[in-house]
Amino acid sequence: MRLFFIFFLSLMLASGTTAHAQRRGALPLNLPHYDYMPYNFGFVLGFNRMDFSLHTIETDSLKILNQQLQNPHGNLLGVLARPDFGFHIGIVSNLRLTNLLDLRFVPTLSFGERTLEYRFSSGATINQPLEATFIEFPLHLKYKSRRIQNTRAYIIAGMKFSTDLSSNQFRDEADGELIYVRTHRNDWHYELGVGIDQYFHFFKFSVEIKASFGLGRLQLPGEQGPIFTDPISRLNSKNVMVSFIFE
Repeated sequence: MRLFFIFFLSLMLASGTTAHAQRRGALPLNLPHYDYMPYNFGFVLGFNRMDFSLHTIETDSLKILNQQLQNPHGNLLGVLARPDFGFHIGIVSNLRLTNLLDLRFVPTLSFGERTLEYRFSSGATINQPLEATFIEFPLHLKYKSRRIQNTRAYIIAGMKFSTDLSSNQFRDEADGELIYVRTHRNDWHYELGVGIDQYFHFFKFSVEIKASFGLGRLQLPGEQGPIFTDPISRLNSKNVMVSFIFE
């Protein structure tokens, strides 16, 4: 919710600036030929909130599992996903298809971390931090509203392939770094987002918020027993990205 608030605050500020200028008179039209260029490039900076969509087995199944798998910490009560914030940088390649539709390829490098938290009946809590360094290759369709002076809104939708260079899928346990659950390195995602373009004298600036939903089941067995992986029926990636784009 905090990310959506930041985005809409930026949207209101940009709209307020345009409305104020219109009350004072017609705005000069910046970059009047920009939208007729067949292609253009830019870069993106932003921050993200990395999370998991976590589905666990039913309570009765968990009770049976606890009886079968004795653990020194007692019975497993539940598993939680803890999100965290990170940042990302990328390069924008934009191809004009029609007056209102673009095709965008935005290879991105994203950094962040997510944590799985295991709670036991003894009161013990075990955390599995999962650092992430994603190389992402999203391909989006961008549908734009008609330009009003130097502002226009847009929506985007598309697919993304990502590979996590920090994944523990092939990592060995080290002293003091136990692996309770592993995650797949590669994943596919579908993405949806909204944004606003603001045209300035020398460049176009955009604020965009985008949600990304992983399609693959990420969980893999770790080294500390099935009590840490069997209770998870499905683990998917779920990220929200706020981007500031300069083109």
